[in-house]
Parts: sequence; structure tokens; C-alpha cells
Amino acid sequence: VLAPAVRRRHARPDDQGWSTPPFSADAPAELSIEIAELDAAAVHSAWSRWGEEVRSGSLTQLGDGRSGAPVLADGVPFTHLVYAVVPAWFAPGLIAALAVLLAMTGTARLLERLGFGPVATSVGGLAYGLSGLMFVWIGWPHASAVALVPWVFSSGFDAVSVADRRTTLQLGGSIALLAWCGVWAITGYTLVGLVAVLGFRSRRPRGLLAVVVGTATGLAFAAPHLLASATRWSWADTSAATSIGDSSAAVSSVITLGLGSLWGADAAGYPWIGSLSAQLSVATIGLVAGMLALVAVLAPDDRRLPFVLVGLGFGLAYVGGPFGWLSHVVAGAGAEMTHGRVLLVLGAVVAAAQTVDVIERGDGFRRPDRFAVMVGLAVVVVMGWSGTEWLAAAQAAGVTRTALAESTTSLLAAAVFAAVVGVWRRGILAREAVGLVAAVLVAAEALTFGVAIPTVTDRAERLVATETHAELLGLVGEDGLVVGEGRVLAPVVAARFGPNDVRVPRPRSREEIDVLAALDPGAVRGGASADQPALSRVDVSDRAWRRLGVDAFVLSPGRRPPGVVTTPLAEATDRIDPAGGAFTATVELIAGLRAVEFDLLAPFATPVEVDVVVAGRLVVGHALVLTGSPVVVPIEGDPLVGPATVTVRVLAEEGTATLGVDDNGVVVVGVIGSDGGGTLVTADGLSIVHRPVSAVTDAGDADVVINRVDDRRLQFTVESAQFVEMWTDIVHRPGWTALVNGAPGELQGDVVLGVRVPPGVSEVDIRYRPPGLTLGLALIAMTVLAWLLSGLVVAGRRSLDHRDPV
Repeated sequence: VLAPAVRRRHARPDDQGWSTPPFSADAPAELSIEIAELDAAAVHSAWSRWGEEVRSGSLTQLGDGRSGAPVLADGVPFTHLVYAVVPAWFAPGLIAALAVLLAMTGTARLLERLGFGPVATSVGGLAYGLSGLMFVWIGWPHASAVALVPWVFSSGFDAVSVADRRTTLQLGGSIALLAWCGVWAITGYTLVGLVAVLGFRSRRPRGLLAVVVGTATGLAFAAPHLLASATRWSWADTSAATSIGDSSAAVSSVITLGLGSLWGADAAGYPWIGSLSAQLSVATIGLVAGMLALVAVLAPDDRRLPFVLVGLGFGLAYVGGPFGWLSHVVAGAGAEMTHGRVLLVLGAVVAAAQTVDVIERGDGFRRPDRFAVMVGLAVVVVMGWSGTEWLAAAQAAGVTRTALAESTTSLLAAAVFAAVVGVWRRGILAREAVGLVAAVLVAAEALTFGVAIPTVTDRAERLVATETHAELLGLVGEDGLVVGEGRVLAPVVAARFGPNDVRVPRPRSREEIDVLAALDPGAVRGGASADQPALSRVDVSDRAWRRLGVDAFVLSPGRRPPGVVTTPLAEATDRIDPAGGAFTATVELIAGLRAVEFDLLAPFATPVEVDVVVAGRLVVGHALVLTGSPVVVPIEGDPLVGPATVTVRVLAEEGTATLGVDDNGVVVVGVIGSDGGGTLVTADGLSIVHRPVSAVTDAGDADVVINRVDDRRLQFTVESAQFVEMWTDIVHRPGWTALVNGAPGELQGDVVLGVRVPPGVSEVDIRYRPPGLTLGLALIAMTVLAWLLSGLVVAGRRSLDHRDPV
């Protein structure tokens, strides 16, 4: 929660401000309401803003961010760069087409390198490009990463077989593009799979050396992203982060694959099997698992490649849970073992192409009895696979239609393919027709899941509208929303008076240390640090927020990090009517304590005004927006003694549209109402994207004029009669620098940034440069220089070899 960026310390919002967005009775204009998948909508919103900024000549979102935003630490997939040159409404479809085309051509290229015929390569390209793994991540950087995986493998095979500069650079380029997508898990698993496959297929030292050099080159070209991402993970405190556990957390994941819903959809290790992601990612290769992988077993050619890939993918996606450390070793912190499915799907696709190639050559029919048994086993496997997925999906709300579509198409595809093969054996069809039918069946099955996605958000199944929700539906729209009532809870304020270093670190006085040590010896340990606000998915870019003095939200901050000690010396708690209520607490303030901490417990963002009066003198007057998290209001001036009165007034009116956080930490939109003790009516299905801003929160007695504010820069002018410490709301993390009158300034603070400013008029410029950018660019330059030098050496040797004899 941030204080307003104002010239004076005691500014209050305009009386008419609260009748304007975002607190008016109309839907806030800055809320982006999307019917699409929430995650995909968040990515689209972030990249749309990035495209607008690029066209306007700005790159402010190159810094820190979340939710697939186009930032250096999160990765920049090259497919998403089209947002800079095409309209935002056209970009998602273009990116999807590029990703699918890239996946198809890369797979066809890989299969061609393996020596398969044209029909087999076409079937494999369709199977991979139209797989559920692509559909479930379409629009995300993950889809671009999945599309690049076969390109990495094909480039690796070229580097091993040819081992020249061109093939090595091609391998490095494909790895660099994959790494820049920002999905460490897929990149790590792909490199592990490449090493494993090449280890089985090649024993040429020169070829393996070319692979090593190509991999190093690719990682060097991705160094800016990799270094920035590593720096952010090392800075971020993820010990308190909550996330859904890996679905493969037990060996039961493997057992349930064959035994269906024996333990039910809620069993540990089983929910992933029944999720929509699993349906789209695994079920698409139901046909492959049945009729293709088993044929590969009977194929007379080399079978090691598909089996190595299938084995690695299955092991990482399904049985890797008990060995969670493997995920961190391979792909770093935050990796998902289920991303290993990309190897499973690619291995099954290779097996599919190998099968079609065997059929195309007629080698699979030298033993008709064996082939008949194989087709029968394939049908049984497909039926078992489909039945398992259907039982799982039947217990998962909203995916029943998808499961039915998958089961039907898998069984029909297996039956049709068996019938076509039988007709061909009788000499009625040409051999090429069999491959064509297989390609059509694979494409039809994959497209079935693409069409089935919208049924999950079908209006008839998801929309629950009653008369009591009519007002809310009129505010936010009714397409694709799940509407319900929030908890019956009125805001509760707890005002605690304590030391001022809870949020803004300053040196403690001797008197303050003595007081704290007498009350709690542990209070003088831990240094000056505080709870870091978790700003997530809230759009505060609308000017109305800044006009009202609101600079950001604090959403679900979680627990305080270790070492932070809060010693409340006085505490008062009461409930507030959410529609214009007030809270007042009076305590006796002792010397050395110059801060008031508030905990506002409310399921929605509540605009409040805070006044602190000590000994009859107003010392603090701030407008804040609170949403269930600790807030510290420092009391400035000399050490204050005497009765202190804190007044918190809720500035929202009944019926006001506002933002809130539900029990799961998800941002929702609701309407404040006082009936029933403060009910919040909420609506899911909205995409709310956070865009960070910055402000000066504490200027002492100095006058401050803000000159520029964006995601990467805070520029202001200070006029002061003496040295003063300026404190901002910028969370201290790697990458921030300060210039005071053009010279480097000394940043202060362990939690938020501060800078010491000399007397007089000073220009302060606080900037953010993504960590690792300079070193990453240096690595790229050194890599390019090394390749240029190697090219000169090779050219020199060739010129010496071709000299005319004397």
C-alpha cells in the first residue's frame, strides 16, 4: 500500500474524486474483461500493452513482471514480437498459426533427417503440430517453446552427422530461440533428451563436440534472459509461496493411468490425469499410443529414438514426483515435471511416423498374423486409454464433453484405420492412401480437442444468474462469468502502535532501543526489513487511481519473512460498516515510537482515509486502499508523546464496484453492500493485469515535484534546506540505480528504496536496468567475436591449401 505522490505530506483526496472511476457505480474502464482462458488473457493483455509502447517509442515493460509479460526475466519468444507490428486483436491468431506451422515443419524436418518417407513425415508433422500439447498452451510462450523442440533435435542430428560451422550455428540458434521463450523446464528437458538420444545414436567425438559447442553458443545468445531470470529467482523469497503440488507426487500417478478412477479424482497424484490440461495434452496421442507405438515395437528399423523419448517423457511427467530434486537439477527452481510431456509426445510422434513408414514400405506385413495381433492390441490399448480418461474427466466439472469427444474420436479413428488397412491388404487401395487416411485421422482427432475447448466455458454450464446478482451482471457483463456471493464479512481494523522500522528502515535511537529491549529482547534483532508487498494482476494504469492518490494495491502478501519483528505496544480492534463506516482508536503514545500499523481484514479492496492526531495535532493524513494486509503509516517529526487518536474512514459507498481477493488469493470484481454484515458479491472469469507504478512516500520536510513515473523510472525534483532522506515505494531488488544531480547516488534501505539528497534544489532520477543485461550483451558480443575469429582461421587455412605451387 503506497502513500500518494504529492507535493505536501498531508494531502487528502478530492471530495468529488470518489464519484469518478474506478469507484463509481459503473464498471471500471481499466478492467479488461476476457472470456478466454484467464492465463492466456493475461498474456495477451501484457503483450498488447507492450506492442502499444513499442509503436510509441517506449520499452518500459522490459523490466520486472509476471504472467507471461514481455520482460527480460520472463523471456521474449520471437513469435510474440508480432504484437509490435500488427493490431492486438489479430496477433493471437497469427501467433497460433506461426506456432503450429513451426511445429509441423520442424517435426517434418526431424523425421526427414531420420530417413522417413514423405507420407510418414507428413503424418508426424500433423500429429505434433495439432497435438493437444500445442492447443492447451496456445497463446502462451509455452506453445512457441513446444514448437521449437523438434527444431532443436533436427539441428542436433545435423550437427552430429556433419559437424561443421553451419550446422553448429543452426543448433545454437534453435537452442537460443527456445531458451528465449522463458520456459526453463521445457528447455532443460529438451537438452537432456537431446543428449540422451545422441548418446544412443552417435559415438563420433567430433559430432558430440559440435553439439556441445552449439549448445554453449545457444545459451550464450540467451544470456540476457537467463541471467535476469536467475537474478530474480535468487532475490525473490519463494519460501512462503503457495502453488499447486506436482500431479506426479506419488507412484499412484502411474497406477491410476491404467486403473482409472480407483482412488477418485481427489486422490493425491491423480487430479492432473483428470484435468483439462491432461485431456488435451495426453488424449490427443491416444491414437498414437495404441496403433503407433506398438507398431514401432515390430518395426525392423532402429527403435531407440522413440523409446528413449517416450521413456524420458513418461518418467519425467508421471513418475518424477518422488524425485522432485530432479526437476530443480534439470530445469531450475519453479520447474514443472509435467513439462516433460513434450518428450513423450515427440517420441510418440516419431513412433507414429515410423509406423506409417513401415506400412508404406510394406515391411510390417511380412507376418500377417503378427500384424493382426498388433492391430488388436492397438484397439484394446486405445479403448483402455480412452476409458480411463473418460472416467477421470467424468468426475471433473466442465470437461465431460471433452472426454466424450476424445473417447469417441480415438475409438473411431482406430477402427477406421484398421478397416482401411484391411481394405488395402485386399489390393483395393494404394499404399499412399493408407498414409493419407492416417494423416487425416490424426488431424481430425487433434482438431476435435481444439473445438472442445470452448465447451469448458459454455454459458449454459458456467453462468448462474439470479435476480440478486442483476446489478453486478449489469456492471461487469454476463458472458462467461461465474457469479456467487462472497463471505459475509465486514472490514475489521486492528491499529497497532509500534516502532517505525516495520516498513521504512531508519536508524533507531538509544531511547527506542532501550524501550524495545525492555518490552521484547527479540525486537532489536533482525535488522530493518519488512513484509514485501505482493503486487499481482491489478491494473492501476488508469489516471483516476493517481488522481485519487492511490498508487498500487497490496494483494495477499502472505506471511512476514524471517527476521521481521513487530512489537505492538498498544492495539485496538473494531468492525467497520463497509458503506461509509469509521473506526477510531485512542492510545497513550510513548517516546520513540513513530508508526501506526493497520491490519484491515476485508475480502475486497477498501478505500479509506487515515488521520493520526497526537496531542491535538494532526501528524498524518493519508488516502489508502487496503485489502487485507499490514500497512504502516509512519508518524513524522520529533518523538511524540501523549494521547494518539487514529481515525479510519471507509470512503466507499454501498453498490460501489471494487476489487477483492477471494480465499484462494484470486483477484475478483465485486460490489460492496452493507446488508448481512458486509456482503461482497463477487464474479470470477475476469482478467485483471497489474502494471507497477512508483511514488515518493516520505520526503520529510522537503517539497517534492514528480516529473516522470513509469515502470522503470521515477524522476522528481526536491527542494530542501538541509540533507534529507527521500523514501519511495519501490521494493529494493537488483537492477535499481539512482542519480542525484547527474552523479551516482547512494541507495538506502533493505526493503524499499531511499536516497540521500543534499540541501537546495536537486534532481533525482531512479532508474531500473534489468539485471544481467550488460553481462548478457557482453557474452553475446564475445560469442560473435569467437565465431568470427574461427571463421577467419578456417578461411586462412583454406587459402593456404589452395595456393599455387611454386
